[in-house]
Amino acid sequence: AVVSTQSTGERWKAVTTAGQTLVSQFFGSFSVCVSRAEKDVHKLLDLIVDNFESYRDMCLYRGRTVSFLKRAQILVSDIWTCLDGQGLGEFHNIDQLTMFADYRVPQALVALNVLTYSDELKAMLKARKPVDQGGEVECEIRGMSIVACDMICELVKEVGRERGVEVEVSAPVVDYCIWLWARKNRDLIEELPFHRTRTIYY
Repeated sequence: AVVSTQSTGERWKAVTTAGQTLVSQFFGSFSVCVSRAEKDVHKLLDLIVDNFESYRDMCLYRGRTVSFLKRAQILVSDIWTCLDGQGLGEFHNIDQLTMFADYRVPQALVALNVLTYSDELKAMLKARKPVDQGGEVECEIRGMSIVACDMICELVKEVGRERGVEVEVSAPVVDYCIWLWARKNRDLIEELPFHRTRTIYY
């Protein structure tokens, strides 16, 4: 994501309004919001998106509303991880989160030959042309990254079944593994273009 003075102002507004919402809707504590979700990730995501405007990470793609909710899903995942899936961190459907679509994981997926960009798209990204937030290009890159991580999950499970092992894996786990690989192989992936989008959503 490309950071600018304007996006810094937008992020400051997001923090301020989030604080105001916590006070007015949740007695000043986000734990109240989490409790109202009743251990359901979808209910919690709905509460977050409905009450905190800066988490409404959606776009209109060819007449259809597409939700990515990268930061909202990371928030839920972090609660689950930090609390070891216990107490407020217990969710009965945590496996239904998608990967956290931003710019780094798609870049890594290209490096791993999981995603392939068209020559036209590669030329555009190499030229460092800005990619509009909510536009078709950004939507397609992020959307196909989600599909790719879901397919990786299914492949891992299939390989496990072939070996007589039931593997528990979810898209956020795949996302984390790819992100970690990207950090360890920064020199390799920095050679590849990534989409540059000015946004507060990732």
